[in-house]
Amino acid sequence: SSTHYDPPAPIGQPSYDSSTRATSSSGQTGGGFMERTFPAGCLFGIPIKVHILFPLYMAITTLYGFSGGNPEVGAMRLLLNGPVLFGTVLIHELGHCFATWHVGGVVHQILLWPLGGLAYVGHDGDAGDDLKVSIAGPLTHVPQALTWLGVLAAATGGTGGGTVTLINDGQFGPDLCREAIIINISLFVFNLCVPAYPLDGGRILCASLLLCGVGVSTAATITVIVSGVLSIMIIALGVYFMNVMSIFVGGWVLSKAYELHKINGQGRLDLHPVFSKYADGGGGSYG
Repeated sequence: SSTHYDPPAPIGQPSYDSSTRATSSSGQTGGGFMERTFPAGCLFGIPIKVHILFPLYMAITTLYGFSGGNPEVGAMRLLLNGPVLFGTVLIHELGHCFATWHVGGVVHQILLWPLGGLAYVGHDGDAGDDLKVSIAGPLTHVPQALTWLGVLAAATGGTGGGTVTLINDGQFGPDLCREAIIINISLFVFNLCVPAYPLDGGRILCASLLLCGVGVSTAATITVIVSGVLSIMIIALGVYFMNVMSIFVGGWVLSKAYELHKINGQGRLDLHPVFSKYADGGGGSYG
């Protein structure tokens, strides 16, 4: 599962666009499919919406867990793919939101869906501010993982000289903590170390290239090539390990890379959520 935020849009405009689960802030609405959501409350003044596919994904994975005849496995799947994943991704997106406020931007909403989360944000800052907003989400997984580690240590007596490991031992509570830690470590590494747009790593790549003085069109071309190669690798790994979610993530990344390729080829980067404000005639949105 991946998460991401949408690139910076001028403050006067709405913003929209991660990951494996996805980001947005480009003045676009994401189309009819991404608008099929229901409200899930408001946090720090930010509307939270959930895509209709999220509870469906949760139900399918839970039923799969119960299908093996072990109710504990089903209950574990329910908690991990429900409240644990929901809370983890929500905190990740809040990281993007808080960073956006820090650089003087605006936050419109957060959307949670099976491939992750989307923070609809926008700001008028430079590439350095883009970098701060991009990194803020993944960094939230550090305190999250440490919190779960503390709970695990307390539950297993690790603080009293015992050894705390991430190897499941059949105890439901401690195993739940271990799985939550692994989720946070995985999302931290995936979002920071996989420079594929529109994942956070891809946005970090874009901002870094622009900060290094690379031309806007060249930065877009590099982003397309890197994202295209990585998307194919993600799909291939998904097929090899029979992981449907990875295949969807890879396909989603590939489709976004192709969209960027087309826009760049037409010389209309001013229409792209990430590069709009850097392109001539820009004035777009944050994706």
